[in-house]
Amino acid sequence: MSTIVHPVPEGDRPLGFGDGFAKLLLVSPDPGAEPRLFRALHVAGVAARSGGRDDADQKLFGARIVGDPAAEWANLRPWVRAVVAFGPEAWAATLDALAVDGPTFAPGNSVSGGGVTILGHPALDDPEFTDSALADALSTAQDRAGLTWGCGGSSVTRNREAPPTLA
Repeated sequence: MSTIVHPVPEGDRPLGFGDGFAKLLLVSPDPGAEPRLFRALHVAGVAARSGGRDDADQKLFGARIVGDPAAEWANLRPWVRAVVAFGPEAWAATLDALAVDGPTFAPGNSVSGGGVTILGHPALDDPEFTDSALADALSTAQDRAGLTWGCGGSSVTRNREAPPTLA
């Protein structure tokens, strides 16, 4: 299955970036934190490159990054199996967009509804959200989304003694 990129202008930032048939949706309202996310996705086998969305030949395999899940949910609904909401703003926007009742945001919260699991994690710019914790979060999300090595990584970082540094 080929990766399809559907950037749609929203001011200076596209609505989303990545696979148009994503099983994993990553909600990060802070575009400044995306470079860290792309590095982690590359280590996890989901991004073709460790650089950002503007890198030549950058692709996401089985995943899509959005700032506002409501803007694309109608098109993504048939495919998405797991959503990672980075921070309380992303958590609230995700619950609202997916029409799922859930608890107030707390790191580590998860809620399921409509065949989708929503995982809450700290914002990407939170200094207490370590690279190792981010790698673990993405590994769990890949598993929940059903992404295997052939379609977006293999969650290999979980099996290593020390996850690689993402800096």
